[in-house]
Amino acid sequence: MTEQSVFQRLMSYLLGTNKKIFHEVHIDQEVVNEMLQIAQEAYPNEFVALLEGKVKEEILHITGLIFLPGETSNQGAVMKVFMMPLVGDAVGSVHSHPGYNANPSNADLYFFSKNGVFHLIISQPYDENSIVAYNSFGERIDFIIV
Repeated sequence: MTEQSVFQRLMSYLLGTNKKIFHEVHIDQEVVNEMLQIAQEAYPNEFVALLEGKVKEEILHITGLIFLPGETSNQGAVMKVFMMPLVGDAVGSVHSHPGYNANPSNADLYFFSKNGVFHLIISQPYDENSIVAYNSFGERIDFIIV
């Protein structure tokens, strides 16, 4: 990658002009399996990670997880997002709730509004049916596991 293209990507990111429109979300089965396993192992604490993905042909495809330093407890999870590289493929977040409620808290909604376009909350019993997706406004959206 040339210095000019790195600079253009950085400026596009900083100015917010790199956002692409998507009408569908696909999440790799391996990513779902990893999220569920981590949520189960973290219980009774929450876990948090960023979602890695790209938009291609109006489909947001989630292909991995990005872990940053932070702290977790049974009351919440905090991630040091300021440590995220400026040129990355983070498109949102995933975190677990230690109960059966996958509704976002006020803190979750604030985080969603500042950190990406697609967010997941996983609640007990930590299976595929307990994963709920939200956009950056905290509105539920659908996704497909591929």
